[in-house]
Amino acid sequence: MDGGTTRTAKDLSREELYALVWERLLNRVGPELGLDGPRLAKLCDKRQVPYPPPGYWQKQAVGRAPAPTPLPAEEVVAVKELAPRTSRTPRPTTVASKKSPAVALPKEARAPEPPSIIDAKETEKDDGLDPLDGLHPKIKAWIAEHKREQKERAQENRRQRNDVWSWGKSLLDDLTPRDLYRFRASSSLCRAIEAAGGRVKGADIHGKLTFTVGGRDIECMVKEKMSRPIKRPEGEAAKWTAYSHHHNSGLTSSGFLRAQINTWLPDEQPQWLESPRKPFSQLIPAIVETVVASVPRLIEWERKREEDRRRYEEEERRRWELRRLKEIDDTHWARFRSAATNWQEKQLLDAFITELKARLALEGDQAIGEKTTNEWLDWAKNRAAELDPFAEGLAGLFRNVQRP
Repeated sequence: MDGGTTRTAKDLSREELYALVWERLLNRVGPELGLDGPRLAKLCDKRQVPYPPPGYWQKQAVGRAPAPTPLPAEEVVAVKELAPRTSRTPRPTTVASKKSPAVALPKEARAPEPPSIIDAKETEKDDGLDPLDGLHPKIKAWIAEHKREQKERAQENRRQRNDVWSWGKSLLDDLTPRDLYRFRASSSLCRAIEAAGGRVKGADIHGKLTFTVGGRDIECMVKEKMSRPIKRPEGEAAKWTAYSHHHNSGLTSSGFLRAQINTWLPDEQPQWLESPRKPFSQLIPAIVETVVASVPRLIEWERKREEDRRRYEEEERRRWELRRLKEIDDTHWARFRSAATNWQEKQLLDAFITELKARLALEGDQAIGEKTTNEWLDWAKNRAAELDPFAEGLAGLFRNVQRP
């Protein structure tokens, strides 16, 4: 209802009152109508308006709520109101008739009301999951971890309360029924894995579970399946989990869990979605079967990957060896060509030196700097000899070509 309206419960028709009490908790609808929860319940009894039985909202949060009790015809209410009342009108039964269609609830988009943590044990009834007092040790440790972190944050905030220049983490809310339901589902999955011969290697409070099966680690995730409501959840409706900062603030819980295998598997990444017709307890056998069956596939994939790695390394070594041999061959060829160039240059120098000697015989020996012309010719002859590739014979030539 709009906060600005002044309508009271007596101003509402039975259909309007029926729609409101089946939409939200009586303790939340009552103050909007000027009543508290118990007085609103008495008014509904008086006007023969059925309202949800105890535990209804907790069951709705996990998709197991019964159908709304149909609204009786107006004539029946009138007759009962005229009859003398000697005792309180009994509440209507919670089992809806299959032949009597329930009055349609309003279509206005509202975030689902989160069940109170006090009534969390309502979610334990007939869902096939581990009870809260029988959780797997790895999952039981989550509750202790949450209490420890909750206490630490409260102490940190008290210490920093008087320091305007510092800030701590926000206080951690209590675990909600949705958190506890996920804990129980995770616990049941852990026990099922162990019953199949596996081991729980690690468990993270936010949903990551690591199982060791057949010597291989398989990482799984059990989390809420999120949904995007037309109207963004606000207030209590947004507090469906104690760890809201781990989820998109524009999303809210769909009331169902989602499980998936995070470890990469060839061809597929299997996942399972809870639904009203298939609660999480019915998904566990398929999850365990897939986890166990994935180990041989993972081992085979690892074997093929190892073979591919070895082939790649062998091919890489072969290519490297070819490159090395080619570099050596290119070095030999460069030295061989250098020898040919030196040989050609020596022939040219020898001819030039021969011409210089002929001119020396005509012009005579002369002093040029610290040497005479004849000494300069000896110097040139010695330097030209250094270029001779055949100084050590043909074998010496190729020894020089192939040296390291």
